[in-house]
Amino acid sequence: MDLCSRSWRWVVPEAGGKQATPPQLSRVNGWSRPLHSFQVVAWATFLILAVANFGIFIPFLPHNWKYVAYGVTGGLFFLHFLVHLITVSIDPAEANVRLKNYSEPMPTFDQSKHTHVIQNQYCHLCELTLSEKAKHCSACNKCISGFDHHCKWLNNCVGSRNYWYFFCSVASALAGVVCLTAILLYIFIQFFINPAELRTHPYYKKISNKNTWLLFLPLFPVKTKIPVVLGIGVLVLLLDVISLLLLGHLLIFHLYLMAKKLSTFDYMTQRRHQKTPARALSEKKELSFPVGSPQKADGQSSSAHGEKHKEPQPPPRYPSLCSTTTVYSENSLLLKENLSSSAERVKSKELLLPDLHSRQACSTTTVSENSRLKEADGNPTVLVLGRPRQKVLLSLSGSTSLSSASSTSPENSLLPKVSKEE
Repeated sequence: MDLCSRSWRWVVPEAGGKQATPPQLSRVNGWSRPLHSFQVVAWATFLILAVANFGIFIPFLPHNWKYVAYGVTGGLFFLHFLVHLITVSIDPAEANVRLKNYSEPMPTFDQSKHTHVIQNQYCHLCELTLSEKAKHCSACNKCISGFDHHCKWLNNCVGSRNYWYFFCSVASALAGVVCLTAILLYIFIQFFINPAELRTHPYYKKISNKNTWLLFLPLFPVKTKIPVVLGIGVLVLLLDVISLLLLGHLLIFHLYLMAKKLSTFDYMTQRRHQKTPARALSEKKELSFPVGSPQKADGQSSSAHGEKHKEPQPPPRYPSLCSTTTVYSENSLLLKENLSSSAERVKSKELLLPDLHSRQACSTTTVSENSRLKEADGNPTVLVLGRPRQKVLLSLSGSTSLSSASSTSPENSLLPKVSKEE
């Protein structure tokens, strides 16, 4: 399929790519030089299958089936030969292009002057106004009416003028190959089961050796041995299978295009447009990377190992006695002013939490050498703590006065607030 559908067409030049330089003269049809190698292969394959079918394998068939095979396969081969010749010989160019003289050289496309060969249905090479679905083929160097594709097997473009001949050529070739494959399979089966069924021609009555077989009956009988017959049969069968795969794929593809009401060029254009956004999206994903703070990046990396990123917890409303950072509320100044009046009525035991045994671990407070109590406008601020160097054990005895406790450590200024709220 790709061999017939893909071609260099001067419709949308690719950015940064080098286009093949078209010939100076336009080609008329598939017989115009230079001939393509695929065209030679197609004609050689047709001749090999025709000679093998009519000269070697059909004469092996029984008398009743021999004429049926000649009629069916002969009709299919002749139909394919006829429509193939028509498809190759038709000039698929636009009507205005066919009126021009093909012997005159075509101008060379200059991309510095024009972006595309065809713009607003005007071809800058043919210098003519075209129909809507006309395209300029770089291989034929002319605008094709209803352009479908440039077929290398035909060495000609397939357009609206020869598309149905092309379709009949493919269908008849596939049908002929199917018939030839069926004949070959029958001959191989009968050769291993009952070889006498393949030796019914009157010429075999004169041959006593069973290992001798005749080819090209009845016009030019040629004696040969069994290995030669089997070798030719295997090679032709392999050629039939390859032809079945290629022709079957091509026929199914064009049936699909007919159902979708598309041409081969439209189908290839849609495929190209579908691949371009997907390719651009994949490149965008490869180039994109997360941008964020180091903390967020660290959290994402830790989540990759199965660990959840923990949100920073807000500071507690009532810090414990064992906290290294003491936060003073706005009412702590009032409590400090009334400290002398309430010191006689409050005992040091009331400053402790109810469960003394469970809070003994919290009674040890880490105090930094650099810790300071800054007061601005009479309001105490947050203690700034440095590296811990010294541990002070708070006195839990009842004889210690409240004033001495508050002067020993800054944390004790919080004790009246805690006891009052309790």
